[in-house]
Amino acid sequence: MYDTLNLWLPSEAIKESGYLQRVPTLLSNAKETYKDTGEIYFTGNVLGMSASISNAGISLKGSICKSYLNDNFKTLTRQDTQRAIEQLQDFTKLPMIEADVKRIDFAQSFTVSQNPQSFFSFLGECHHYKRLTQPKSLYYQNGMRTKLFYNKIAEGKAKGQIIPPIWANKHILRYELRYTSRLPYQFNTTQIQAKDLYNEAFYIGMVERWIKEYETINKNNSILDKMNTKQIETPKDFMYQMALLQIKEVGIQKTLESIDQLKAQNQFKHKEYYSRLKADIKKLCKSEVLTEGSTLIAELDKKVKQVKEYCR
Repeated sequence: MYDTLNLWLPSEAIKESGYLQRVPTLLSNAKETYKDTGEIYFTGNVLGMSASISNAGISLKGSICKSYLNDNFKTLTRQDTQRAIEQLQDFTKLPMIEADVKRIDFAQSFTVSQNPQSFFSFLGECHHYKRLTQPKSLYYQNGMRTKLFYNKIAEGKAKGQIIPPIWANKHILRYELRYTSRLPYQFNTTQIQAKDLYNEAFYIGMVERWIKEYETINKNNSILDKMNTKQIETPKDFMYQMALLQIKEVGIQKTLESIDQLKAQNQFKHKEYYSRLKADIKKLCKSEVLTEGSTLIAELDKKVKQVKEYCR
């Protein structure tokens, strides 16, 4: 399930005085550059990963999945991850298993019943994350992590990739969790090395984190298409259902975003009004009177939870 990794092997871990002469000969698309100080560094590719080599050490960045399997439509098992990193080590003749991990992307692609974009409106806000929508993707971002849902087929075509026949004419939704900074802090450890990635306890922990991050996203209900007159006993009931129908027309997320716009304009006298209004709308949109759980979310919930059964 690993995809993009950023690996850093400092020179003190290499223990080879001539690596700066030897390793650049392994690069494809090699380029050498001189700094103002006169120091030279090399850039290029190693087994499909971007490489940078200097006196300070060696950096490898890119999809470990694509490096090992030649595409990232598939996903790496724990054992595949070990073989992929050992392949980098064998190719470079460097102790890559001891490289520090500076970024981890953990992902899984699912065959789903509808266009992936159909799921986005039911994936609501998430505490401590900013929700950002794109035409074919949905991002949740903070300073250290990103959660991302996107149309994998559309992404592959946009990059000019050949779509594997097994994915042809299917709807593929990818859910990705990216750890992009301060990894030791986030994992409550002093160091994460490449060899840790395929350690069974660490790998299972990654799966659990990936699932938990999905579960922390508020899931929006589906609002019914017409009034439920059996549930209208007072004028207030009528107004609630009218409000829900209008929210359905506008969209739950756009309705909540309009409150953010009001906040930016300092529309209300009291700051707490914005959070209260959002809370009222969210509560209304969970009402059993005119809403029901989304079948698409039920489908995605099941697929995400099933991953843990096969993670070893």
